[in-house]
Amino acid sequence: MIAALLNHLWQSTLFCGVVWVVVRLCRSNGAALRHGLWLTASIKFLVPFAALYGLGAWLGLPAPVGSEPLFFDPAVQAAGPMVSPVSISVVTRESAGGFTVALLVVWSIGVFIVGARWLLAWRAADSLARAARSAPGAPPDARVTDADVEPAVTGSFHPVVLLPVALLGRLSATQMNAVLAHEREHIRRYDNLKANVHRLVESLFWFHPAVWWIGRRMIEERERACDEAVLENGHEGPVYAAGILEVCRHCIDRPRVAFSVSALSGNLAERIRHILAGVRPAAVGFAKGHALLLGALACAGIPLITGAADGALRRQAVLDVNSRELAAARFQVETASGVRSRPAVVVNANEVFIRDSTVRDMVALVYDLRSSQVQGEIWWKDSVRYDVRLVTDQPVSNPESLDPSALRGVVTRLLAERFDLEIYVNQSCQEPCGPRALARATVSPQ
Repeated sequence: MIAALLNHLWQSTLFCGVVWVVVRLCRSNGAALRHGLWLTASIKFLVPFAALYGLGAWLGLPAPVGSEPLFFDPAVQAAGPMVSPVSISVVTRESAGGFTVALLVVWSIGVFIVGARWLLAWRAADSLARAARSAPGAPPDARVTDADVEPAVTGSFHPVVLLPVALLGRLSATQMNAVLAHEREHIRRYDNLKANVHRLVESLFWFHPAVWWIGRRMIEERERACDEAVLENGHEGPVYAAGILEVCRHCIDRPRVAFSVSALSGNLAERIRHILAGVRPAAVGFAKGHALLLGALACAGIPLITGAADGALRRQAVLDVNSRELAAARFQVETASGVRSRPAVVVNANEVFIRDSTVRDMVALVYDLRSSQVQGEIWWKDSVRYDVRLVTDQPVSNPESLDPSALRGVVTRLLAERFDLEIYVNQSCQEPCGPRALARATVSPQ
Protein backbone atom coordinates (compact mmCIF):
# COMPACT_ATOMS: atom_id res chain seq x y z
CA MET A 1 0.00 0.00 0.00
CA ILE A 2 2.75 2.45 0.98
CA ALA A 3 4.75 1.55 -2.12
CA ALA A 4 1.72 2.11 -4.36
CA LEU A 5 1.07 5.50 -2.72
CA LEU A 6 4.69 6.57 -3.16
CA ASN A 7 4.57 5.55 -6.84
CA HIS A 8 1.42 7.59 -7.32
CA LEU A 9 2.90 10.63 -5.56
CA TRP A 10 6.13 10.76 -7.56
CA GLN A 11 4.22 10.20 -10.81
CA SER A 12 1.77 13.00 -9.97
CA THR A 13 4.64 15.29 -8.95
CA LEU A 14 6.46 14.56 -12.20
CA PHE A 15 3.24 15.24 -14.11
CA CYS A 16 2.93 18.56 -12.27
CA GLY A 17 6.46 19.45 -13.37
CA VAL A 18 5.63 18.63 -16.98
CA VAL A 19 2.51 20.82 -16.76
CA TRP A 20 4.64 23.68 -15.40
CA VAL A 21 6.92 23.42 -18.44
CA VAL A 22 3.92 23.40 -20.80
CA VAL A 23 2.42 26.41 -19.00
CA ARG A 24 5.68 28.30 -19.45
CA LEU A 25 5.53 27.54 -23.17
CA CYS A 26 1.96 28.92 -23.26
CA ARG A 27 2.72 32.25 -21.54
CA SER A 28 1.53 34.24 -24.55
CA ASN A 29 -1.74 32.33 -24.87
CA GLY A 30 -4.99 32.75 -22.98
CA ALA A 31 -5.12 32.28 -19.23
CA ALA A 32 -8.09 29.90 -19.65
CA LEU A 33 -5.75 27.43 -21.34
CA ARG A 34 -3.21 27.64 -18.51
CA HIS A 35 -5.97 27.28 -15.91
CA GLY A 36 -7.13 24.13 -17.67
CA LEU A 37 -3.59 22.74 -17.59
CA TRP A 38 -3.28 23.36 -13.85
CA LEU A 39 -6.70 21.76 -13.31
CA THR A 40 -5.42 18.70 -15.17
CA ALA A 41 -2.40 18.58 -12.84
CA SER A 42 -4.78 18.71 -9.89
CA ILE A 43 -7.05 15.94 -11.20
CA LYS A 44 -4.00 13.76 -11.83
CA PHE A 45 -3.67 13.39 -8.04
CA LEU A 46 -7.10 11.75 -8.05
CA VAL A 47 -6.40 9.43 -11.00
CA PRO A 48 -3.33 7.17 -10.57
CA PHE A 49 -1.70 5.86 -13.71
CA ALA A 50 -2.06 2.43 -12.07
CA ALA A 51 -5.86 2.85 -12.21
CA LEU A 52 -5.73 3.55 -15.95
CA TYR A 53 -3.37 0.62 -16.40
CA GLY A 54 -5.74 -1.62 -14.43
CA LEU A 55 -8.71 -0.45 -16.49
CA GLY A 56 -6.83 -1.24 -19.69
CA ALA A 57 -5.82 -4.67 -18.33
CA TRP A 58 -9.44 -5.38 -17.44
CA LEU A 59 -10.70 -4.33 -20.87
CA GLY A 60 -7.91 -6.17 -22.70
CA LEU A 61 -7.58 -6.39 -26.47
CA PRO A 62 -10.04 -8.29 -28.67
CA ALA A 63 -8.70 -11.37 -30.43
CA PRO A 64 -10.28 -12.36 -33.77
CA VAL A 65 -11.54 -15.92 -34.10
CA GLY A 66 -8.91 -18.36 -35.24
CA SER A 67 -6.03 -15.85 -35.24
CA GLU A 68 -3.58 -14.28 -32.84
CA PRO A 69 -3.80 -10.53 -32.08
CA LEU A 70 -1.32 -8.43 -33.98
CA PHE A 71 0.05 -7.14 -30.67
CA PHE A 72 1.41 -10.56 -29.75
CA ASP A 73 4.58 -10.36 -31.82
CA PRO A 74 8.13 -10.86 -30.45
CA ALA A 75 8.85 -7.11 -30.40
CA VAL A 76 5.93 -6.31 -28.11
CA GLN A 77 6.59 -9.34 -25.89
CA ALA A 78 10.20 -8.23 -25.47
CA ALA A 79 9.09 -4.71 -24.61
CA GLY A 80 6.37 -5.88 -22.24
CA PRO A 81 8.41 -5.98 -19.01
CA MET A 82 9.84 -2.54 -19.80
CA VAL A 83 6.46 -0.80 -20.09
CA SER A 84 4.40 -2.87 -17.67
CA PRO A 85 4.51 -1.76 -14.03
CA VAL A 86 2.83 -4.97 -12.92
CA SER A 87 5.37 -7.24 -14.59
CA ILE A 88 8.31 -5.65 -12.77
CA SER A 89 6.69 -5.36 -9.35
CA VAL A 90 6.63 -7.98 -6.63
CA VAL A 91 3.41 -8.31 -4.66
CA THR A 92 3.90 -9.26 -1.04
CA ARG A 93 1.57 -9.51 1.92
CA GLU A 94 2.74 -6.95 4.43
CA SER A 95 1.33 -6.36 7.87
CA ALA A 96 0.46 -2.90 9.09
CA GLY A 97 3.35 -2.00 11.36
CA GLY A 98 3.45 0.78 13.90
CA PHE A 99 4.98 3.26 11.45
CA THR A 100 2.25 2.62 8.88
CA VAL A 101 -0.46 3.01 11.50
CA ALA A 102 1.10 6.27 12.72
CA LEU A 103 1.19 7.65 9.17
CA LEU A 104 -2.44 6.68 8.66
CA VAL A 105 -3.46 8.44 11.88
CA VAL A 106 -1.57 11.63 10.97
CA TRP A 107 -3.05 11.61 7.46
CA SER A 108 -6.56 11.09 8.84
CA ILE A 109 -6.15 14.02 11.24
CA GLY A 110 -5.01 16.26 8.38
CA VAL A 111 -7.91 15.17 6.17
CA PHE A 112 -10.34 15.85 9.01
CA ILE A 113 -8.96 19.36 9.67
CA VAL A 114 -8.83 20.45 6.01
CA GLY A 115 -12.16 18.80 5.23
CA ALA A 116 -13.84 20.38 8.27
CA ARG A 117 -12.65 23.86 7.21
CA TRP A 118 -14.02 23.15 3.74
CA LEU A 119 -17.40 22.03 5.12
CA LEU A 120 -17.74 24.98 7.52
CA ALA A 121 -16.85 27.46 4.78
CA TRP A 122 -19.36 25.87 2.43
CA ARG A 123 -22.12 26.10 5.03
CA ALA A 124 -21.30 29.78 5.71
CA ALA A 125 -21.39 30.65 2.01
CA ASP A 126 -24.60 28.68 1.52
CA SER A 127 -26.22 30.57 4.42
CA LEU A 128 -25.24 33.91 2.84
CA ALA A 129 -26.68 32.87 -0.52
CA ARG A 130 -29.97 31.75 1.06
CA ALA A 131 -30.31 35.01 3.01
CA ALA A 132 -29.56 37.18 -0.04
CA ARG A 133 -32.40 38.72 -2.01
CA SER A 134 -33.00 39.85 -5.54
CA ALA A 135 -32.60 43.58 -6.07
CA PRO A 136 -35.16 45.54 -8.12
CA GLY A 137 -33.96 45.64 -11.71
CA ALA A 138 -31.03 43.34 -10.96
CA PRO A 139 -30.34 40.34 -13.24
CA PRO A 140 -31.66 36.96 -11.99
CA ASP A 141 -28.15 35.60 -11.31
CA ALA A 142 -27.25 38.50 -8.98
CA ARG A 143 -28.45 38.92 -5.39
CA VAL A 144 -27.75 41.57 -2.81
CA THR A 145 -26.81 40.91 0.78
CA ASP A 146 -26.61 43.04 3.89
CA ALA A 147 -23.50 41.14 4.98
CA ASP A 148 -20.30 43.18 5.06
CA VAL A 149 -18.43 41.11 2.46
CA GLU A 150 -16.85 41.60 -0.93
CA PRO A 151 -18.60 40.62 -4.19
CA ALA A 152 -18.39 36.90 -4.86
CA VAL A 153 -19.90 33.95 -6.70
CA THR A 154 -21.30 31.20 -4.48
CA GLY A 155 -22.64 27.78 -5.34
CA SER A 156 -21.24 25.05 -7.56
CA PHE A 157 -24.24 23.76 -9.52
CA HIS A 158 -26.56 26.77 -9.20
CA PRO A 159 -24.12 29.66 -8.72
CA VAL A 160 -25.23 33.22 -8.05
CA VAL A 161 -23.44 36.57 -7.72
CA LEU A 162 -23.51 38.09 -4.23
CA LEU A 163 -23.32 41.90 -4.11
CA PRO A 164 -23.12 43.83 -0.81
CA VAL A 165 -25.78 46.55 -0.57
CA ALA A 166 -23.24 49.13 0.59
CA LEU A 167 -21.26 48.72 -2.66
CA LEU A 168 -24.09 49.40 -5.09
CA GLY A 169 -23.95 53.18 -4.75
CA ARG A 170 -20.17 53.42 -5.10
CA LEU A 171 -19.86 52.10 -8.66
CA SER A 172 -20.97 53.79 -11.85
CA ALA A 173 -23.20 51.85 -14.23
CA THR A 174 -20.32 50.99 -16.57
CA GLN A 175 -18.10 49.93 -13.68
CA MET A 176 -20.85 47.74 -12.21
CA ASN A 177 -21.47 46.13 -15.59
CA ALA A 178 -17.77 45.30 -15.95
CA VAL A 179 -17.55 43.85 -12.42
CA LEU A 180 -20.71 41.80 -12.99
CA ALA A 181 -19.34 40.59 -16.33
CA HIS A 182 -16.29 39.27 -14.48
CA GLU A 183 -18.44 37.40 -11.97
CA ARG A 184 -20.72 36.03 -14.69
CA GLU A 185 -17.64 34.71 -16.46
CA HIS A 186 -16.88 32.68 -13.31
CA ILE A 187 -20.39 31.24 -13.55
CA ARG A 188 -20.04 30.45 -17.25
CA ARG A 189 -16.72 28.66 -16.65
CA TYR A 190 -18.01 26.67 -13.61
CA ASP A 191 -15.07 28.02 -11.64
CA ASN A 192 -16.63 27.21 -8.27
CA LEU A 193 -17.06 23.58 -9.26
CA LYS A 194 -13.48 23.38 -10.52
CA ALA A 195 -12.24 25.03 -7.31
CA ASN A 196 -14.12 22.46 -5.24
CA VAL A 197 -12.52 19.62 -7.16
CA HIS A 198 -9.15 21.02 -6.20
CA ARG A 199 -10.29 21.47 -2.59
CA LEU A 200 -10.97 17.73 -2.56
CA VAL A 201 -7.40 17.18 -3.77
CA GLU A 202 -6.13 19.50 -1.03
CA SER A 203 -8.10 17.58 1.58
CA LEU A 204 -6.75 14.18 0.53
CA PHE A 205 -3.17 15.30 -0.23
CA TRP A 206 -2.81 18.12 2.31
CA PHE A 207 0.76 17.02 3.05
CA HIS A 208 2.02 17.58 -0.52
CA PRO A 209 3.39 21.11 -1.18
CA ALA A 210 2.75 20.83 -4.93
CA VAL A 211 -0.99 20.55 -4.30
CA TRP A 212 -1.12 23.95 -2.55
CA TRP A 213 1.16 25.47 -5.19
CA ILE A 214 -1.19 24.22 -7.92
CA GLY A 215 -4.09 25.83 -6.06
CA ARG A 216 -2.40 29.24 -6.09
CA ARG A 217 -1.61 28.94 -9.79
CA MET A 218 -5.23 27.99 -10.53
CA ILE A 219 -6.51 31.10 -8.72
CA GLU A 220 -4.13 33.41 -10.59
CA GLU A 221 -4.99 31.99 -14.00
CA ARG A 222 -8.71 31.78 -13.20
CA GLU A 223 -8.96 35.48 -12.38
CA ARG A 224 -6.84 36.50 -15.34
CA ALA A 225 -8.98 34.35 -17.66
CA CYS A 226 -12.11 36.19 -16.50
CA ASP A 227 -10.37 39.57 -16.91
CA GLU A 228 -9.43 38.64 -20.49
CA ALA A 229 -13.02 37.61 -21.21
CA VAL A 230 -14.36 40.94 -19.84
CA LEU A 231 -12.08 42.91 -22.14
CA GLU A 232 -12.86 40.58 -25.04
CA ASN A 233 -16.58 41.34 -24.58
CA GLY A 234 -16.01 45.05 -25.19
CA HIS A 235 -15.60 46.57 -21.71
CA GLU A 236 -12.98 49.33 -21.54
CA GLY A 237 -9.85 48.48 -19.58
CA PRO A 238 -9.55 51.78 -17.61
CA VAL A 239 -13.22 51.67 -16.59
CA TYR A 240 -12.96 48.04 -15.55
CA ALA A 241 -9.74 48.68 -13.58
CA ALA A 242 -11.38 51.67 -11.87
CA GLY A 243 -14.30 49.45 -10.87
CA ILE A 244 -11.94 46.88 -9.32
CA LEU A 245 -10.11 49.61 -7.40
CA GLU A 246 -13.43 50.98 -6.10
CA VAL A 247 -14.32 47.49 -4.90
CA CYS A 248 -10.93 47.39 -3.16
CA ARG A 249 -11.64 50.69 -1.38
CA HIS A 250 -15.00 49.42 -0.21
CA CYS A 251 -13.82 45.99 0.85
CA ILE A 252 -10.60 46.93 2.63
CA ASP A 253 -10.46 45.13 5.98
CA ARG A 254 -13.68 43.27 5.13
CA PRO A 255 -13.81 39.48 5.20
CA ARG A 256 -13.94 37.38 2.06
CA VAL A 257 -16.74 34.94 1.41
CA ALA A 258 -15.19 31.58 2.09
CA PHE A 259 -15.90 28.68 -0.27
CA SER A 260 -16.56 31.11 -3.12
CA VAL A 261 -14.87 32.90 -6.01
CA SER A 262 -14.21 36.40 -4.67
CA ALA A 263 -13.94 39.55 -6.75
CA LEU A 264 -10.51 40.43 -5.38
CA SER A 265 -8.89 37.00 -5.68
CA GLY A 266 -5.47 36.63 -7.23
CA ASN A 267 -2.63 39.12 -7.50
CA LEU A 268 -4.46 42.44 -7.85
CA ALA A 269 -1.39 44.39 -8.92
CA GLU A 270 -0.72 41.93 -11.77
CA ARG A 271 -4.37 41.89 -12.74
CA ILE A 272 -4.60 45.70 -12.96
CA ARG A 273 -1.38 45.84 -14.97
CA HIS A 274 -2.67 43.32 -17.53
CA ILE A 275 -6.07 45.03 -17.72
CA LEU A 276 -4.56 48.45 -18.42
CA ALA A 277 -2.03 47.01 -20.87
CA GLY A 278 -4.92 45.61 -22.92
CA VAL A 279 -2.72 43.04 -24.68
CA ARG A 280 -4.83 40.33 -26.28
CA PRO A 281 -3.61 36.75 -25.76
CA ALA A 282 -2.20 34.98 -28.80
CA ALA A 283 -4.18 32.20 -30.44
CA VAL A 284 -3.03 28.69 -29.64
CA GLY A 285 -2.37 27.87 -33.27
CA PHE A 286 -2.52 24.61 -35.20
CA ALA A 287 0.85 23.17 -34.16
CA LYS A 288 0.62 23.97 -30.44
CA GLY A 289 -3.05 22.93 -30.27
CA HIS A 290 -2.35 19.54 -31.82
CA ALA A 291 0.72 19.06 -29.62
CA LEU A 292 -1.41 19.68 -26.52
CA LEU A 293 -4.11 17.33 -27.79
CA LEU A 294 -1.61 14.57 -28.55
CA GLY A 295 0.02 15.05 -25.16
CA ALA A 296 -3.33 14.72 -23.39
CA LEU A 297 -4.21 11.61 -25.40
CA ALA A 298 -0.81 10.11 -24.65
CA CYS A 299 -1.12 10.70 -20.88
CA ALA A 300 -4.42 8.85 -20.77
CA GLY A 301 -3.87 6.45 -23.65
CA ILE A 302 -0.41 5.03 -22.91
CA PRO A 303 -1.37 3.51 -19.52
CA LEU A 304 -4.63 2.19 -21.00
CA ILE A 305 -2.95 0.65 -24.05
CA THR A 306 -0.07 -0.74 -21.99
CA GLY A 307 -2.49 -2.29 -19.52
CA ALA A 308 -4.63 -3.67 -22.33
CA ALA A 309 -1.63 -5.21 -24.12
CA ASP A 310 -0.19 -6.66 -20.91
CA GLY A 311 -3.59 -7.91 -19.77
CA ALA A 312 -4.16 -9.57 -23.13
CA LEU A 313 -0.71 -11.17 -22.99
CA ARG A 314 -1.41 -12.52 -19.51
CA ARG A 315 -4.82 -13.85 -20.50
CA GLN A 316 -3.27 -15.43 -23.59
CA ALA A 317 -0.64 -17.15 -21.41
CA VAL A 318 -3.35 -18.51 -19.09
CA LEU A 319 -5.39 -19.57 -22.14
CA ASP A 320 -2.41 -21.49 -23.57
CA VAL A 321 -1.87 -23.31 -20.26
CA ASN A 322 -5.55 -24.21 -19.93
CA SER A 323 -5.72 -25.32 -23.57
CA ARG A 324 -2.82 -27.74 -23.03
CA GLU A 325 -4.37 -29.05 -19.80
CA LEU A 326 -7.75 -29.65 -21.42
CA ALA A 327 -6.58 -30.92 -24.81
CA ALA A 328 -6.38 -34.56 -23.63
CA ALA A 329 -9.39 -34.40 -21.28
CA ARG A 330 -11.75 -37.37 -21.20
CA PHE A 331 -15.36 -36.52 -21.90
CA GLN A 332 -18.80 -37.87 -21.14
CA VAL A 333 -21.88 -36.68 -23.03
CA GLU A 334 -25.43 -36.98 -21.71
CA THR A 335 -28.72 -35.62 -22.94
CA ALA A 336 -29.82 -32.68 -20.78
CA SER A 337 -33.19 -32.79 -19.09
CA GLY A 338 -35.44 -30.28 -17.40
CA VAL A 339 -36.25 -26.66 -18.23
CA ARG A 340 -33.87 -25.15 -20.77
CA SER A 341 -31.41 -22.57 -19.45
CA ARG A 342 -28.52 -20.66 -20.97
CA PRO A 343 -25.39 -22.72 -21.75
CA ALA A 344 -22.82 -22.45 -18.97
CA VAL A 345 -19.28 -23.60 -18.15
CA VAL A 346 -18.64 -24.74 -14.58
CA VAL A 347 -15.13 -25.65 -13.34
CA ASN A 348 -14.72 -27.95 -10.35
CA ALA A 349 -11.24 -29.27 -9.44
CA ASN A 350 -10.34 -31.76 -12.21
CA GLU A 351 -13.65 -31.40 -14.00
CA VAL A 352 -15.19 -28.94 -16.42
CA PHE A 353 -18.92 -29.04 -17.16
CA ILE A 354 -20.60 -27.62 -20.25
CA ARG A 355 -24.24 -27.61 -19.26
CA ASP A 356 -27.47 -27.42 -21.23
CA SER A 357 -25.88 -26.78 -24.62
CA THR A 358 -26.74 -27.77 -28.18
CA VAL A 359 -23.99 -28.62 -30.63
CA ARG A 360 -24.32 -25.18 -32.17
CA ASP A 361 -24.20 -23.57 -28.71
CA MET A 362 -20.99 -25.45 -27.88
CA VAL A 363 -19.27 -24.24 -31.03
CA ALA A 364 -20.44 -20.66 -30.46
CA LEU A 365 -19.34 -20.81 -26.80
CA VAL A 366 -15.77 -21.95 -27.38
CA TYR A 367 -15.28 -19.60 -30.36
CA ASP A 368 -16.88 -16.63 -28.59
CA LEU A 369 -19.56 -16.12 -31.22
CA ARG A 370 -23.30 -15.82 -31.54
CA SER A 371 -25.12 -19.04 -32.45
CA SER A 372 -26.25 -17.43 -35.72
CA GLN A 373 -22.59 -17.16 -36.79
CA VAL A 374 -22.19 -20.96 -36.75
CA GLN A 375 -23.36 -22.29 -40.11
CA GLY A 376 -23.49 -25.74 -41.70
CA GLU A 377 -25.23 -29.09 -41.74
CA ILE A 378 -25.95 -29.30 -38.01
CA TRP A 379 -29.51 -28.00 -37.87
CA TRP A 380 -30.70 -31.50 -37.02
CA LYS A 381 -28.88 -31.20 -33.69
CA ASP A 382 -30.40 -27.88 -32.57
CA SER A 383 -33.34 -29.54 -30.86
CA VAL A 384 -31.21 -31.67 -28.53
CA ARG A 385 -29.39 -30.26 -25.49
CA TYR A 386 -26.41 -31.94 -23.85
CA ASP A 387 -24.48 -31.94 -20.58
CA VAL A 388 -20.77 -32.50 -21.26
CA ARG A 389 -18.37 -33.54 -18.49
CA LEU A 390 -14.62 -33.08 -19.17
CA VAL A 391 -12.19 -34.81 -16.80
CA THR A 392 -8.46 -33.92 -16.58
CA ASP A 393 -5.60 -35.73 -14.87
CA GLN A 394 -4.42 -32.55 -13.12
CA PRO A 395 -6.45 -29.72 -11.55
CA VAL A 396 -7.27 -26.92 -13.97
CA SER A 397 -5.02 -23.87 -13.50
CA ASN A 398 -6.75 -20.59 -12.66
CA PRO A 399 -10.23 -22.15 -12.70
CA GLU A 400 -11.89 -18.90 -11.63
CA SER A 401 -10.72 -17.21 -14.86
CA LEU A 402 -11.08 -20.09 -17.31
CA ASP A 403 -11.71 -18.75 -20.80
CA PRO A 404 -14.15 -20.95 -22.77
CA SER A 405 -11.76 -20.57 -25.71
CA ALA A 406 -9.45 -23.01 -23.88
CA LEU A 407 -12.05 -25.70 -24.65
CA ARG A 408 -11.74 -25.34 -28.42
CA GLY A 409 -9.41 -28.30 -28.87
CA VAL A 410 -11.31 -30.76 -26.71
CA VAL A 411 -14.73 -29.63 -28.01
CA THR A 412 -13.53 -29.98 -31.61
CA ARG A 413 -12.31 -33.49 -30.77
CA LEU A 414 -15.59 -34.28 -28.99
CA LEU A 415 -17.66 -33.15 -31.98
CA ALA A 416 -15.53 -35.20 -34.37
CA GLU A 417 -15.63 -38.40 -32.27
CA ARG A 418 -19.14 -38.14 -30.88
CA PHE A 419 -21.06 -36.36 -33.67
CA ASP A 420 -18.83 -36.87 -36.75
CA LEU A 421 -18.51 -33.11 -37.24
CA GLU A 422 -15.68 -31.01 -38.69
CA ILE A 423 -15.16 -27.36 -37.67
CA TYR A 424 -13.97 -24.90 -40.31
CA VAL A 425 -12.64 -21.45 -39.40
CA ASN A 426 -11.73 -19.10 -42.26
CA GLN A 427 -11.94 -22.07 -44.66
CA SER A 428 -9.41 -23.99 -42.54
CA CYS A 429 -10.42 -27.32 -41.04
CA GLN A 430 -9.70 -27.53 -37.31
CA GLU A 431 -7.98 -30.64 -35.94
CA PRO A 432 -9.03 -33.38 -35.70
CA CYS A 433 -10.05 -33.28 -39.34
CA GLY A 434 -10.43 -36.37 -41.47
CA PRO A 435 -12.61 -38.97 -43.14
CA ARG A 436 -14.70 -39.66 -39.99
CA ALA A 437 -16.59 -36.40 -40.44
CA LEU A 438 -20.07 -36.78 -41.91
CA ALA A 439 -21.12 -33.14 -41.55
CA ARG A 440 -19.46 -29.74 -41.53
CA ALA A 441 -19.87 -26.66 -39.31
CA THR A 442 -18.45 -23.36 -40.49
CA VAL A 443 -17.56 -20.59 -38.06
CA SER A 444 -18.05 -17.08 -39.44
CA PRO A 445 -16.09 -14.57 -37.35
CA GLN A 446 -17.52 -11.46 -39.07
